[in-house]
Amino acid sequence: MTGSTAREVFHRVAEKWQDFRSARSALAELDGCDPSVVAELARDTGVDIADFRDIVGKGVGADRLMLRMMQAYGIDAAKLERDAPAFFRDVAVSCSKCGDKARCRRELDSGTAHEHAAEFCPNQPSFAAMG
Repeated sequence: MTGSTAREVFHRVAEKWQDFRSARSALAELDGCDPSVVAELARDTGVDIADFRDIVGKGVGADRLMLRMMQAYGIDAAKLERDAPAFFRDVAVSCSKCGDKARCRRELDSGTAHEHAAEFCPNQPSFAAMG
């Protein structure tokens, strides 16, 4: 393994560990909240409580990946959020629940996300239609 490859692997492992710890911490904090507060937070974000918990537990870093993927498709995320807030929220929820964030990150980093998104991205059809 070359020095560059070893650094990349170490970086990915460290990033995954940080994401895991952040998600675990966020879920613990959410579990400590009054249920009415959790319900209000879910309602404010436009999702049900189960989806809200799922997003909190799996959504670490999804916002950054989503914006990068939109950029890969030439989509103006700020304009989309302004013009179609409900659609933007649905895309964000889908990205948050995605189980392929590591692949998404790798494809984005290597510049191949647009080319391979159909293989892993739940939002690819929407991105392709807009881009």
